[in-house]
Amino acid sequence: MKRRDVEILAPAGSLDSLYSSLRMGADAVYVGLPRFGARAFADNPDVEQLREALYDAHLRGKKIYLTTNTLLRDDELPELCDMIAPLYEAGLDACIVQDIGVLSLLHKNFPDMDLHASTQMTLFSGEEAELYRSFGVTRYVPARELSIEEIREARRQTDMEIEVFVHGALCYSYSGQCLMSEVIGGRSGNRGMCAQPCRLPFTCRYGRGHFFSTKDICTLPYIPELVDAGIDSFKIEGRMKSREYSAFLAYLYRFYVDFYVEEGREAFAALVGNEDSRFWKDYKRCLELYNRGGFSNSFLFEKKKKEMMEIRRNGHAGLLVGTVCEVGKGLVSFDTLEELQYQDVLEFRNEDGTREYEYTVKNPAQKGERVCAKFKRGCHLYCGQSVYRMKNTALLTEIKKRIAEAETEDKLPLSATWVAEQGKPIVFSVTGQGVTVTIQGAVLQKAQKQPLTTADVRRRLDAMGNEKYVWETLTIQQAPDSFVPLGEIKRLRREGVAAWERAAVPTRKAGKITLEPDRIKTPPVKQYAAVIGVSDERQLRVALETDAGNCLIHLRLGDGNDWRPDSLEKLLNGREAAISLPRILRGTGYRKWMKKWNEQEKDWQQIAVSAVFINSHRSLLFAREYYPQAAYYADDNMYQENEWAKAAYESMGLRPCIPQTYGRLAVMVTAGCVKATAGRCDGRQEMVEMKNPKNDTFAVVCHCDTCYNTIYTKEPVRRQNNGSTLRLEFTWESEDQMRKVMGEWNLL
Repeated sequence: MKRRDVEILAPAGSLDSLYSSLRMGADAVYVGLPRFGARAFADNPDVEQLREALYDAHLRGKKIYLTTNTLLRDDELPELCDMIAPLYEAGLDACIVQDIGVLSLLHKNFPDMDLHASTQMTLFSGEEAELYRSFGVTRYVPARELSIEEIREARRQTDMEIEVFVHGALCYSYSGQCLMSEVIGGRSGNRGMCAQPCRLPFTCRYGRGHFFSTKDICTLPYIPELVDAGIDSFKIEGRMKSREYSAFLAYLYRFYVDFYVEEGREAFAALVGNEDSRFWKDYKRCLELYNRGGFSNSFLFEKKKKEMMEIRRNGHAGLLVGTVCEVGKGLVSFDTLEELQYQDVLEFRNEDGTREYEYTVKNPAQKGERVCAKFKRGCHLYCGQSVYRMKNTALLTEIKKRIAEAETEDKLPLSATWVAEQGKPIVFSVTGQGVTVTIQGAVLQKAQKQPLTTADVRRRLDAMGNEKYVWETLTIQQAPDSFVPLGEIKRLRREGVAAWERAAVPTRKAGKITLEPDRIKTPPVKQYAAVIGVSDERQLRVALETDAGNCLIHLRLGDGNDWRPDSLEKLLNGREAAISLPRILRGTGYRKWMKKWNEQEKDWQQIAVSAVFINSHRSLLFAREYYPQAAYYADDNMYQENEWAKAAYESMGLRPCIPQTYGRLAVMVTAGCVKATAGRCDGRQEMVEMKNPKNDTFAVVCHCDTCYNTIYTKEPVRRQNNGSTLRLEFTWESEDQMRKVMGEWNLL
């Protein structure tokens, strides 16, 4: 295995972060522009700044990926193309995309650029990723909830590149399946403006805490498993973090990946197995850069969901450096577990995770030394209280020094050959990054006075000044008794390097932009006056009371109820039905669900299923296998914010979504489980009501059969119907509530 077989991909929330991460070991960075990226509030560069960064990165054999991973409206697509066109011509390496319409648009207009399917597309397998190969996708970022076993299986299913998050913050929701920020505060996470409402404390019958706040992930100890699973790119999260954070993590992951690749599993295991080794010192440094109550192994390796959560607090937790052993009048003492430096910031923390007192270190202290600190009147400090370091001054100074040194040493190695023969043009060749260029100079003349020696030529070619290059090798063949003007040597050096730059940096020419998608002719399907969605047989009986003709019954098979197809056949009595699968089908839950389905398949085939509501890529694959003749409708989480998205889904056999006229909004779909976090997991499906500090109330439905939660708005939403198909989706309404709602739309 070669060193660069595994890419280290670092976040860049600013230009400083971009350059520092590339110098510190990242092979590539991902960065956004001021518009259309998932981090709208980062210090994003503009187009011209990114053009310059691309040029600099490509000279060094590094890559830059642009985050265009939000949902876009039709009126925004021309602006997107105008932004990307000059970057495409400058050799932009790839765009990371969530919106299938944007995928299709970019592939059509910028065909020579790689496209990466964002984690926000919620792809669970290589089989699902293959659905997007025809849209130009060369790499995909699986949903962050996958286990290492699922990653290995995905590797067997596709030869696409696989990019996996290995460090940083972890969303509580399945990637992209979150509307909570938009519903609460009007700031859409799918539009780059997430307000992180999941980090707020919530109250439920299990108490009060940050039930939706996950720990950050760190997979440094699992590098061998990740490399051997066939992951192509190790992705670090953190575009809202500092340049010190992203640069240092790029350095660490590059170092330890290379260590494993070069030294092998046994040497890596020995390093990790030694608690006094450099590895665990670096692990501690990661904690001090940022953590939320320690690190999680992510879904990749963590089997207990509770261990991935930190319900006491939602911000940086720091590093434990001591426990209070003595409290006197205005003084508190503790024996430090770590060396402390001047200007370190300490936090005296209560058992519930809240801060009682913050103290800035005045005098350095060695590990094991007793530290005495003054505290303000009114602070409740007590023996046994934990002391955490929130800011490590020495660490930040060290990282800044490393970055400065990397900047100073950031010279690009080139090789050159100088051949000067009497009576022939001088030949000067420059080689770097696998590219060689050759230029010719003046005809070499015999010296009239002082001949030019080989050492003279070398000295003058070496005079690179403050340029960003350094000669790795310099081969000189200079004829004796010859002379070359100083200006000619300088010219050849300058023009040779410039010619190499032109050859080494890829450029492209953007064509005419097409803003209208290609549409396919879809065969007509039956138009329904109404769709009535139900979650169990009780609700089905009420839905069948409708006297409205041309009504489609939607059976939501993913709500965890024990649907019995033999009973359904009798109840429906030939009435047309649509089905939808659980929103999340993966892992053990998928295998259990499919086992049950296969046992009942013959009975299901007796039901007149004329439509399938597609709410995931897995359900599309399912529908193609079991209901090839049915009509497929994209559901609300198969986002269609623009005409390009509608056209793209049409090419996959999906008709536009029938929007809900009535129903509760699913504001989040998550692999997390409130019951498990609270230590109350009993495998029994139920609903838990949650309330945030602003009294926004949500209902969390625990789907224990497939092991995920759906978080709904407590109250249903009513939308105006403009003469199209009515769609009423019932969740836990009573029979009387259903009849009242159906009566409002004259369905009874």
